Amino acid sequence: MVVISVAKFAEIQTFIRNYSGLFVNCNLELESKFPEYTSDTLGSIVAKEVIQRVKSNHSKLTARAASMVKEFQTIAKKPSAAHDVLQQMAIEWRVPSTVLCRIFLAKFYPDVSKSEINEMLRMPDLIPDSLLAVNVSYCLYSEIMDGPITDLVRRFIGEEYEVRLKKMAREAGMVFYDEGDLRRTGYDKTPDLKMAVPFMYRGQVINWIESKASFGDVDSHKRYVKDQLSSYGNRFGPGIVIYWFGYVESIEDCPENGKCVIVTDAFPDKDEMEFLSFNLPVLEEEDPQKYGASSR
Repeated sequence: MVVISVAKFAEIQTFIRNYSGLFVNCNLELESKFPEYTSDTLGSIVAKEVIQRVKSNHSKLTARAASMVKEFQTIAKKPSAAHDVLQQMAIEWRVPSTVLCRIFLAKFYPDVSKSEINEMLRMPDLIPDSLLAVNVSYCLYSEIMDGPITDLVRRFIGEEYEVRLKKMAREAGMVFYDEGDLRRTGYDKTPDLKMAVPFMYRGQVINWIESKASFGDVDSHKRYVKDQLSSYGNRFGPGIVIYWFGYVESIEDCPENGKCVIVTDAFPDKDEMEFLSFNLPVLEEEDPQKYGASSR
């Protein structure tokens, strides 16, 4: 199990908050200092901390954008103009370099649309200023906390764990509908799996399972409960949220969970589940197999 005590989580947070340097190096040093946790767990904790830091500093960075652009232009006039000016500025501000790149591009090209700015960040060759293009390119390929490459990797990881969840559910003999099945029947907010036949988990009836390919800290968990999980509970009844990369122990008893949200860090073991005998419900009077419902 990857359930981290409040004290140990605070220790990890303190290390991250005091670290100054590239985030990839922060991850490596964390893995060395806390070898009992996986790189996925520690990397996810760093990502959550960085998101909060960006939210706190974004307005300050935007306010300083004009002066930073002038500093960049001054450096650009020197014969030894560097390719990592933006990255060094980002290290100084302790934010992902691609966040700074977006702000820079918007200030450099005020008449360019947001979508064009995003395209420049994705393809730096489109940037007219050659030194700025080199700097953005350097940030793009060395940043692990933000940017189009990182976003793509995180999306793939999320999809991988959703596929893994469905495979485990089928192997366990569960009968379920996935997000696609539910959306086709008109649901807007949907869990990853909605049980067609509920099952018992540690004495609790379970109606849905949500997969989170991340670490569960208090702030993000409360946000998930407010934005997603509480609506699943209100509509379908109690369910499980799986934080595949672990969670801080205090969210197990978070008041926001109510009686509808059960927190785990893994798919339930066989000896923890008991399957109930009910007639299989159908969607829109159709055979559940047509909609992808799975049964052993």
